[in-house]
Amino acid sequence: MTLEKEVTIYNFCPCFKDFEGELICVNDDSLNDVEHSIFAADILNQDASLELVKQFEVGDGRTCYSSIYTHDGCVYCSSQGFKIRIHKEDITSTMLLQSIRLYALGPTEITVDCASCIYGILLALVLSQDKASIKRYLDEFSLKVAIKFTEMELEEIDESTPYFETVQAYLVNLLEDQYYWQAVHEKLVEQGEPEPLVDLVNKMELLDRLQFLFYSQVLNIRSIDNSRILVRMLSHILRTSKNILDLNEEIHSLVATDSIGGYEEDETLITKIEDYMEKSRTLDHFFGNIADIMKGAS
Repeated sequence: MTLEKEVTIYNFCPCFKDFEGELICVNDDSLNDVEHSIFAADILNQDASLELVKQFEVGDGRTCYSSIYTHDGCVYCSSQGFKIRIHKEDITSTMLLQSIRLYALGPTEITVDCASCIYGILLALVLSQDKASIKRYLDEFSLKVAIKFTEMELEEIDESTPYFETVQAYLVNLLEDQYYWQAVHEKLVEQGEPEPLVDLVNKMELLDRLQFLFYSQVLNIRSIDNSRILVRMLSHILRTSKNILDLNEEIHSLVATDSIGGYEEDETLITKIEDYMEKSRTLDHFFGNIADIMKGAS
């Protein structure tokens, strides 16, 4: 009789994300800054016991070993000790192994570089590629992003949260921002400002326009019951999500590398760009998830 190991250590974490040098944890649908530590990497290996793993838990909410372990059918964070959760569901050791098999398709060693891919597979497994589940996911996260970006004071999202009013309010914000970026673009062109700055403003306007399109599409699918029409609309949403994801990465890189120069005459413009940098991680996480879960649904 073969005895199952008490714990199994994995030297990667699906919830660890390196976004343009900013290290974040997306466990339980959060976006928390973390500090990567390699201190325990050599000790927390395949021979480690549960007792040893527990000795290295720090529980400070920031330290990240980019390592997980399975025990008693569940998956845990090696540094913090909490369960790995995606879309309000605890990830099981079976789901983790299934995601690794789907990703590796062979005896490939899984490393920290594979984290985002494994996360996407796990999210797809949670939703089971079910169209109704995807619709609910789009609903919940479009509402969550709308609340976050309109700075509404809500502790939790539940059935009493006004979906249409909240998302529509965000749509109005996006529309107003589009008009703002258009006006700034015209002014910068007239003044002969540097091309990188003009290009940035143009991309910002396009990003808001694509987001407006995305949320309009999400509102539209709420009333679609015909499966063929739904699949076609989901394919359009996937395309929009990919465009947003790619454009967000371009803009973030442009701002982060300071290639736009030292333009500081317009305080409102600078504030808008700073606000975007705060939002860019959320956009990357959210639309990256959408792209992952809908690849098999389109």
